[in-house]
Amino acid sequence: MKTRQCLFDEVLVLEPAVRTDVCGTMTDLSPDQLRETVPQADWKVQRIYTMPVRHTFFGIHYQEEPYPQAKLISVLQGKGLDYVVDLRKDSATYTQWQVLELDAANPAFVYIPSGFGHAFLSLEENTVQYFAADRIFIHGYATAINYRDPVIVLELPCEDPVLSDKDRNAPFLSQLE
Repeated sequence: MKTRQCLFDEVLVLEPAVRTDVCGTMTDLSPDQLRETVPQADWKVQRIYTMPVRHTFFGIHYQEEPYPQAKLISVLQGKGLDYVVDLRKDSATYTQWQVLELDAANPAFVYIPSGFGHAFLSLEENTVQYFAADRIFIHGYATAINYRDPVIVLELPCEDPVLSDKDRNAPFLSQLE
């Protein structure tokens, strides 16, 4: 598995080995490979999100101390934009973000350590996302920040994303501090 870093040193893009033959494609992502690359992560939650509508948006989500979460994200079908937002208040890159395109045709996983917010936008109909977290969701600590936050200034390539009520009504960062 190849690994490359992003804007934030702690965020990694994992490019697993892919084999293609007459039967199709196999992407190899064994638990041992993951432990070698991200030894501190022990995935407690694994989910599959299906987004039938293009421009479905989730985020900006994170879990507060003392129960922060690391996440592992990939796209199994379709294409999407994965947003990583630095929410570590003592960081030189606090409130900065990076966007990475994930495409099922070119398998990759984004490892997002705790302290970062996460958002995702589907770019195609019927996009399917794989999501894993190293800690279960704890009610009262799982938090969302409004994607239109004037401090973060997240840029989406669409004007009217499909949003849940939770994300549409999420507070701005200043309301959480």
